[in-house]
Amino acid sequence: MKIIAIEEHVNYKKLSEALREPLSKTAPYLGKASPEGLAYHVQPEAQDGISEKRISDMDAGGIAMQVLSYAASPQLLPPSQAIPLTMDANDHLAEEIHKYPDRFSGFATLPWSDPEAAANELERAVKKLNLKGALLSGRPSPDSIFLDALQYRPVLEKASELNVPIYIHPGFPVDSVREAYYSGLTEIVSDRLSLFGWGWHAEAGIQIMRMILSGVFDRIPNLQLIAGHWGEMIPFFLSRLDEALPPKATSLQYEISEYFKNHVYVTPSGMFDMPHFKFIIEVMGADRIIYSVDSPYISSNKAASFLESAPASDIDKEKISHLNAERLLNLK
Repeated sequence: MKIIAIEEHVNYKKLSEALREPLSKTAPYLGKASPEGLAYHVQPEAQDGISEKRISDMDAGGIAMQVLSYAASPQLLPPSQAIPLTMDANDHLAEEIHKYPDRFSGFATLPWSDPEAAANELERAVKKLNLKGALLSGRPSPDSIFLDALQYRPVLEKASELNVPIYIHPGFPVDSVREAYYSGLTEIVSDRLSLFGWGWHAEAGIQIMRMILSGVFDRIPNLQLIAGHWGEMIPFFLSRLDEALPPKATSLQYEISEYFKNHVYVTPSGMFDMPHFKFIIEVMGADRIIYSVDSPYISSNKAASFLESAPASDIDKEKISHLNAERLLNLK
């Protein structure tokens, strides 16, 4: 079975160095949240670009291709810095991919602090560099603004025009939310709960829900998103959301579940948990699931065996493992 994994991360030294200071001011706890001995700790070299070690790990895990992305937050940088840096980072990613075109593809990183420039860079990344969309980590602005804000419409319209998706990746909550929801516990518990334990998944889910409820998909009906971690909590509440927020209340054309099932693809992000799989394939259907490992934070050693043993038909497994990714991302 051919497996394409689409939430697989690398670092770019120039980008990481430029973000070190703004990240230390905005989310100083990030570096302390994954100490050695706990899940999601990785050695720095494991996050570097394409290497023989990465390829050998892919081979051992049965991964035919990875779609690479930078799990970075260039929105923390001013446009004067973010625009040239993201262009350079995308050029570098494309060069790395070009060395192994049968094994790797990629998502662009964008200068979200300048939405018009972000739209232009998305177009350049797709048309010139052959990248397959964009990945956004967290909110597109360091304050409380989400992707439904009017100022980001040029980027969303450009993604629709280019027929490429935006991967809504989790990010850290703003300070006021972190203080209200996650403080008062031990430092390591607060850090991990506010991030990959719960908080940043809620952030990603809220971002998608705001896009639905603000009418983004009525205005841009061809826009497609990707949500990791089995849909960032939303699929488990779709029936409740439909009941609580029907079109009579939202003034939208459809129920929330219809928007989610028609505009969002979900991936496991290495959450290889069979009850999750059973629920998601029943709710979403195999046509809306794409595979991902979330390497190097999650090992790929269970990727193939988990899907092989999943209670799904052979054709559904093929859709999830590679056919859906090939169709959505135009992978040849």
